[in-house]
Amino acid sequence: MEANQEKTYLAVDDRWAIFGTNSIDEHIHKNVVKGVFDDTVPKEIIGDFKTIEYLQVYAYYHWPMMDEALSKGLRLLEMAIKLKAKELKIPLQNSGEKPKDKNFNQLTNEVCAEEPLIQLKETIHHLRNIRNILTHTDSNDFVGGTGDIVKRNLMRLVNLINDLFLAPEVLKSKLVLEKAERAVFVKNYLNRLTISPPFTKEHFMGIAEWAFEEKKYMDKLWENKIKGLPVISFKTDKNSH
Repeated sequence: MEANQEKTYLAVDDRWAIFGTNSIDEHIHKNVVKGVFDDTVPKEIIGDFKTIEYLQVYAYYHWPMMDEALSKGLRLLEMAIKLKAKELKIPLQNSGEKPKDKNFNQLTNEVCAEEPLIQLKETIHHLRNIRNILTHTDSNDFVGGTGDIVKRNLMRLVNLINDLFLAPEVLKSKLVLEKAERAVFVKNYLNRLTISPPFTKEHFMGIAEWAFEEKKYMDKLWENKIKGLPVISFKTDKNSH
């Protein structure tokens, strides 16, 4: 019975093959977003993201765990905003006779009230809205690995958290340079496309912007590897699956 249970829990979810992933190693390489963080990011966040990495890995055996990874990542963002609020000496509760915890929306607005953090506000609210959608999604609906939705938003989350905890003067300079780099990247990306009517370049702006976000994440991944910083590594049985 125990042996049969082991086979059940470690049986590959057939849905991955439909989307072109055919081994656990390929899954880790293609689908798992690693927590590549700067040393300015609080250790609590780095530790929690390790669990998110493992949820993604084991989704190879149970597809819905990808949704759990994204859901936990978006909850982690709320923790990051609270930690940033503490760093900025912003109270986590409203004042009054009966103090009440501020909600995610209010804290985000207070944390991002001024430059340069105000430039991160739109991305934070975008991820917050996805969290709200996932919270109210029917329990039988799964995002899984389709369309790279989980991957894209976890990469965006890693990028955002790294920016969130930079020193103000460092973030300000980085955002100026990044704005110029993004504009050149998006322009070149769109120019390489062959676009036929009725479509125009505007239809592909979102894809180009996402491609830049992925590049930003991959640059950080390679930067950490070059520095010799820890990057997720899982031992797998080459003869299995």
